[in-house]
Amino acid sequence: MLTNRPPIVVILGHVDHGKTTLLDFLRKSNIASGEVGGITQSTRAFQVGGCTFIDTPGHAAFSKMRMRGNNLADLAILIVAGDDGVMPQTAESAKLLLANNTPFIVAINKTDLPGLNIQKIYTQLSEIGVLVEGFGGTIPVVSISAKTGTGVPELLDMLNLISDMNPPQADPDGILEAVVLESRLDPKRGAMAIVVIKNGTLSKGTSLFTNHGVGKIKAIYATTGELLDSASPSIPVEIFGLSEVVAVGKIISSQPSSQTVLADVPKNKNINGVVRVILKADVLGSLEAIIASLDPQIEVALSGTGDISESDILSAAPQNMPIIGFNVRISSSAGKLADTEKVKIKTFEIIYELLDYLKVLVQKTLNPRAHEKILGEAEITAEFNMNSDHIAGCKCLTGQINKTNQLHLVRNGEIIQDIKFRTMKSGKSDLNLIKADNEFGAVFSGAVDFRINDRIIAFTIDD
Repeated sequence: MLTNRPPIVVILGHVDHGKTTLLDFLRKSNIASGEVGGITQSTRAFQVGGCTFIDTPGHAAFSKMRMRGNNLADLAILIVAGDDGVMPQTAESAKLLLANNTPFIVAINKTDLPGLNIQKIYTQLSEIGVLVEGFGGTIPVVSISAKTGTGVPELLDMLNLISDMNPPQADPDGILEAVVLESRLDPKRGAMAIVVIKNGTLSKGTSLFTNHGVGKIKAIYATTGELLDSASPSIPVEIFGLSEVVAVGKIISSQPSSQTVLADVPKNKNINGVVRVILKADVLGSLEAIIASLDPQIEVALSGTGDISESDILSAAPQNMPIIGFNVRISSSAGKLADTEKVKIKTFEIIYELLDYLKVLVQKTLNPRAHEKILGEAEITAEFNMNSDHIAGCKCLTGQINKTNQLHLVRNGEIIQDIKFRTMKSGKSDLNLIKADNEFGAVFSGAVDFRINDRIIAFTIDD
């Protein structure tokens, strides 16, 4: 039998416009102060005052997570910072809400700051199709300060009013449907997921299915950490007992059937001229967001959730692939193996720093000369043979050149090939280093087709 259930409310908006601060105020916790870099990087769901709130990240990379949150939501708050006005993710969020016909309220935040031009914000909103009350439209608008709480009671009253006009419903005794918001592999307790229940009741011992069996619930935790025996519609919970890490966006049911997928992790890109990496993240939502935001010249050869392990190192070593981690740790054994196998590992806690690093990695790998630091330059002034060696007579023109340096052979301004010294000599003396204005003889490793007047460029790659 259908009964009214608490509304699921999503808060959408641009990065740092106050979404988490508002939720922080509502539930009197310290989430906002605990965010690395001040950016919410995982979907959070919890209950406040009869509503289930979903906090979705505002960074551009998390657009799919915002879409998922919006698809779940009965109501929404579009938050706009009074000092910034409408920004790219504000417009994107508004487009999602309007396209899905999701009822929403506009909350103008940071109204405690001096000199704000609210009318200008109304104009900006109208330009993206959001017509608020008193400015040619019917969309409710409330001025708030998420930091001090000013206007928040009025915002909650408006949410309750809209919900009462068309209350969402579910059947607590019906077939279970719960949407996966986050999932990961807990090193001690196995696969887990954060879900929001759309229909039915989630109970300990319930068998779960997507398009196949994925386990039986062993434990249910409220977002407060309380151990539960069951959870009813609109309740967000953390569940354990899954046989696998379930893709974010999948619907978990109490009976097997054809399931709807809201969003799956995109497949790896396979194109020519790419940099291959291994990607590890704390949860599938983060993994999805990162992959969706990657430069097309990055190919994810292997991805997964959980800490970086020895198997990741062994997968990376044969192709000399770097391992990129987001909100994960490196096990001590994996760290030692990485040193032995010379596998590079980089971990990040802020997504845009990870993406920026990968952009630079692409440039360095596919266009390495852009990051070369010239150490010295020599000119080949003579060539002759002695015993079985083909010797280049050279003069160092600038800087200094070490025997072990990376070298380009340059002719008429173009790199002919990358080369290495086998020996450097001055007369009969072996050299390890030559400085400007000094002459030396060089024998190269391997076959090198050098000519008189060619240049030898010694360089290093900037990190």
